[in-house]
Amino acid sequence: MLYGVFVEVDNSGEAREDRIKGLREELAPAMKQTPGFHSGVFATNDPAGTGFMVAVYETREQAEAVGGRLQVGMTPRPGVTITRIEVVEVVASI
Repeated sequence: MLYGVFVEVDNSGEAREDRIKGLREELAPAMKQTPGFHSGVFATNDPAGTGFMVAVYETREQAEAVGGRLQVGMTPRPGVTITRIEVVEVVASI
């Protein structure tokens, strides 16, 4: 069974170019190095000023360890604020 960490953010305070560069060059490579990492998706909705990440792990404990290091209201980067965090069970993947 796989488990995911779903993180939603308000990224309206960060320029699009900085956002994409940060996701591709910093966040995605860092997440890939976390124990049990299986896969992930990082997405942004520019008109809404929001984005989300789902990072998938081999066990619930690994997903909870990553999710447990985050808090709603945390600002991981200037202009980005975490608005929601959930650990979820992956029931299907294509």
